[in-house]
This record gives sequence, structure tokens and C-alpha cells, in this order.
Amino acid sequence: MVRQTVAVKRGGYRLTITIPVEWWSGTDTIQTEKTRALRRARIRRYAKDKWRNLKTMRQAWKVERFLAVVTVSSPHGGSVFPARAAETVKPIIDAGSDVRLWDDDDSLHRHSTIYLQSPIEAPSGCYLLDILIIPISDENPQYQITGGLAASVVGMWRNVPMDERPAWCDGYEVRFSIPDRIWITSNYTDSDLQARQQGRRKADTWGRDDAFGVREKVVSQLVSYAEECWQRQPYCGYAKYVVIASVAYPYGVAQADPDNAAETVNAILKAGTNVGAWHGVTSDCCKGVAFVRSKNLNLGGRHLVRLLVFPVPDGFQMLDAIADSADASWAEHDRRAE
Repeated sequence: MVRQTVAVKRGGYRLTITIPVEWWSGTDTIQTEKTRALRRARIRRYAKDKWRNLKTMRQAWKVERFLAVVTVSSPHGGSVFPARAAETVKPIIDAGSDVRLWDDDDSLHRHSTIYLQSPIEAPSGCYLLDILIIPISDENPQYQITGGLAASVVGMWRNVPMDERPAWCDGYEVRFSIPDRIWITSNYTDSDLQARQQGRRKADTWGRDDAFGVREKVVSQLVSYAEECWQRQPYCGYAKYVVIASVAYPYGVAQADPDNAAETVNAILKAGTNVGAWHGVTSDCCKGVAFVRSKNLNLGGRHLVRLLVFPVPDGFQMLDAIADSADASWAEHDRRAE
């Protein structure tokens, strides 16, 4: 009975939730600070009830360290960029903290968040999100998505004839050292961004719409800066690929959410399209983006984003690769415990 219970909890659980288009925000949605706050609060209340119901029915339980795999379906169908959903997913994950499914959603607990597109079309007038919570080992060995996913992708290419493999079939890494004044996180309001542009740390204009549109301007500056960084580094264009975005904050920053900087990373990915690193970031080309936190930097005023980019063959399924890597880590954990 104990073994069966352990197996079930390691298998994780999922929440399927529909979000009306009126509540939806992408990481690049232009809206006032009040509208943004209102949408977040509404989604958080709604998701809190959903998580609580799962917990009451014993279809969800507390996890210590976990992965959150988010599959996104849009109401209009077609290929989308799932990582845009990070703005809407944030209050849903916060709601899981509210009902004590995890102690916190910081990087000590939520090791990584992975965004994929679902093949299912969402109902009319809604987005459909499927959030899979996968518990992972915290020690002996501590699960790391970078090694797990890389091993899975490289392993798939071994079954492909040499002359059919892409150049750099084991992937590549590009780095971006981002100044604080053009760094964007989900916690920054337009007023915060305007204050940082002016060299101030705190803003006192929230809700007055004085800073409306500054987010779009900062994103434009960030994309231009990232394009310059791309052009200073070697990279290889892939027809289909996955990305692990590793984010490091300056020394002293507390344990932030792994996809807290999704707006910054998504702007860097857009810049990659502009310089020709790939044909696009929609799921036709990009088969998944995983966010993970790195150790803090001993630098002030700058942040580091490392993109680990891997080519994937036809038929690659990101979710299967993630699940297999988690299973392999648990198997090694059990082997060492014997």
C-alpha cells in the first residue's frame, strides 16, 4: 500500500481550466495597471476554487519540489507561442500556494515551468490550460531539467542516420547579460518600469496611468539590445527546436519564480527570430520552452539569461521527454537508496 501511494504521488496530478478571453493576458498584452491587477485577482480567485476542489476530492496533494507543465489551447486554433501564457499562469500557480499544495512557488519548490501547445482547440471564447504537476526528487540525485531534457533529445538523434541529423545536433548555448533598466519581470508594473528607466527603485504613480505604454517601449529596447547580443554569438538555425531558458539574478535577489522573467525571455526569443536564429517561436517551430532558475550573480545591476537550444526530430513530444526524465531521476533515486 505504501509503494502504491508513493507511485501515485510521484505520478503527479493535473488541473484543466478554461479562461474567458476577457480575463486573458499574454506577456505582451498592452493594458493598464488596474486592468492587469483586476485580471490577475479574478483568475487567482477562480483558480483557487479549482485547486481546492481537486484537493478536497483527493485528486491533488501537497508536493515539495515539482515541475509545472502547461499546455495551452487558444480559442482560434492554429499555431501559437505557449510561453506568452506565463502572465495568465502566474495567478493560477499562486492560487495553488494559497490552498497549500506547495509551500511556495519559488525556485526552491517549483524547479521549472514548461510551456507547450495542446493539439486540442479551446472552446469558443476561452483559452484552455492544462497544468500538470510532476513531483521530482530533491536529493540523491536532485533532479535537473537541463541534464534530463538534453539527454532525452540527444538520445533521440542517435536513432537518426548521420546524414539526416542537423548541424550542431547536440544543441548550443547563447548568453544575454541584461541591464537592470531594460529587465522585465511579471512583478514589475508600468510605474515600476518607468521608475527604473529614470534610475529610481520605487514608483509612486501606480494606477494613475502616467506610465501607460512604457512596458511596450522597454520591450522594444530589450529586443533591440538582444538582437545585438545574438549577432555577437555563434548560433545555428533549426527547423524545429526546444529551449531551456536559465535565468540568473544579481546577488541578493531572493528565490524568485522560475518563469518570473518570461517577458524578458520571450523578448529575447523574438529577437532570435529577427536575426534568423529560427523561423519563428510558434509551435510550428518551437516545440517547448522551459524556464529554470540559476544561481545568483556576483554582479549588481545586471541579469543573465542563458538559452540552451536543442534541435528536435519529427515526432518529438516535449511532455513525454519531461516525464521520462523525471521517471529516470526517481529510478536513480531509488537505486541509491537501496
